[in-house]
Amino acid sequence: MVTQPQPPRWTVEEYLEMERGSPIKHEYLGGYVYAMAGGTRRHSRISVNVTGALNTLLRDNPCQVFNSDMMVRIDAANYVYPDASVSCDQRDLADGGLASISYPILIVEVLSEHSTAEYDRGDKFNLLYKRIETLQEYILVDPQRIAVEIYRRQADGSWPMQAYGAGEEMVLQSMRCALPIAAFYERLST
Repeated sequence: MVTQPQPPRWTVEEYLEMERGSPIKHEYLGGYVYAMAGGTRRHSRISVNVTGALNTLLRDNPCQVFNSDMMVRIDAANYVYPDASVSCDQRDLADGGLASISYPILIVEVLSEHSTAEYDRGDKFNLLYKRIETLQEYILVDPQRIAVEIYRRQADGSWPMQAYGAGEEMVLQSMRCALPIAAFYERLST
């Protein structure tokens, strides 16, 4: 019988050391390191719009918005880079030079056409993000059409989804505010 070669497992320390000096970002999942694919111009524009809209919305709020350069530590064995995240936890907000946050209340992923959309909706959400105890809302933004899905943690542990479309305003319960969906799609041709 021929066995398939397995990629080497990394320690968290090896991963974090490599990531500090790497020109590309990698996610760390259970000891394995995965290079992140680059995005399209449209994906990039929406990501910028998302972080900009959230930052403007939270200008007078103690919470802070982070872009895709900020790693989110799920637990000791899993680190990912969402397109945007928001934390209100003082442990994440102190300027101590940390390259990750651990207590986000909101995470946003801009879906990729083919490469990560199923992962963002499935395993990344169900196996990783749902484990973050502070996470209250998870937002998926469709780059191909004006469509946003938001999943909200309920007291019973369920995560019902609410969909928004063109002309609608999304309520962010975690921060007690609302945001027009159009803000995510500014300066894009439809």
